[in-house]
Amino acid sequence: MNRISKITFDEILPIWQILLWPNRTSKIEPNSAMCLLGGYDMYNMNTEPTFFGYWLHGDIVGVNSGHMCKDNHYRSRGLYVKENFRGLYIGRDLLLATIEQGRSEGASLCWSYPRQTSWNAYKSAGFTLASDWEASETSDSNAYCRYDY
Repeated sequence: MNRISKITFDEILPIWQILLWPNRTSKIEPNSAMCLLGGYDMYNMNTEPTFFGYWLHGDIVGVNSGHMCKDNHYRSRGLYVKENFRGLYIGRDLLLATIEQGRSEGASLCWSYPRQTSWNAYKSAGFTLASDWEASETSDSNAYCRYDY
């Protein structure tokens, strides 16, 4: 049985609002205008996002999303695994599903801007660091990373 399935923005939004980004001041949108290695492009806000949920015992215990960006890059965004389920490779599996979605949409690479605390999941999925760690709106330590197809 596949535990990962596509979900809706309405299903992922409460997890992002309450668990992943509880103190975020900017509005949480389905897409992000961020670009790999910095800057913003509104093109990224007009592509179709895909949302993933990892289900156990009828509940979503992990989520992630992805969407195409300018330059044929695919953005992985919003990875979260509930605390009681961490260390079970759920994050890695959600990232692999997102990587595969980007590949199916013809992306040249997949990238993200994870917190340092989740770096092990990204590393286990094959991502490599593309920048130094820095503070952001939602964390004291984020860095750009990428997965090349």
